[in-house]
Amino acid sequence: MRQAAPKRLAAALAGLVLLWLWPAAARAAEPRAPTEIEVKAAFLYHFAQLVSWPKAAQGPVVVAVVGRDPFGDRLEATIGGETVRGRPIQIERAARPRDLAAAPDVLFVGAATLPEAQALLVDVARAPVLTVAAVGGFAGGGGMVEFRVTPDARVAFDIDLRAVEKAGLSMSSQLLKLARIVKRETSP
Repeated sequence: MRQAAPKRLAAALAGLVLLWLWPAAARAAEPRAPTEIEVKAAFLYHFAQLVSWPKAAQGPVVVAVVGRDPFGDRLEATIGGETVRGRPIQIERAARPRDLAAAPDVLFVGAATLPEAQALLVDVARAPVLTVAAVGGFAGGGGMVEFRVTPDARVAFDIDLRAVEKAGLSMSSQLLKLARIVKRETSP
């Protein structure tokens, strides 16, 4: 019986974290459980809230998707109309980062393989852009944040702090507490 209490506590804490991460507008509009794509979209919103860029920016926070777009209309439905520190979110899409109409703050790299993702990162190398993908090895292989799905079907993420720091970004300790920190692979 004593082992059940820690499991209930862990489940309750996980539920609270998910509610905190889910934007208020999305919660109000959709009383059902969020899909994996909606959770990832909500994470993009909260990454923008919990990351600091080197220069104080003005204008919208640009959340961009390059390559394959797994979100469809779910990105707009989940974070469209939201703001980050008083700045509205602007969603952009393109085949490559250089084709975007506006420079991104948060860049989701839609790729099927790590080499494909790395090729899309070339355009934003050393730029103050938070890069996110859902391809294995992304964090540690040149990207900053890698989505993964846990064995119990929860969306989680890994962070490569060296890549974040190299781009001149910093992350809130609240965000780092939720992540698994990975080390970048080194070349032989």
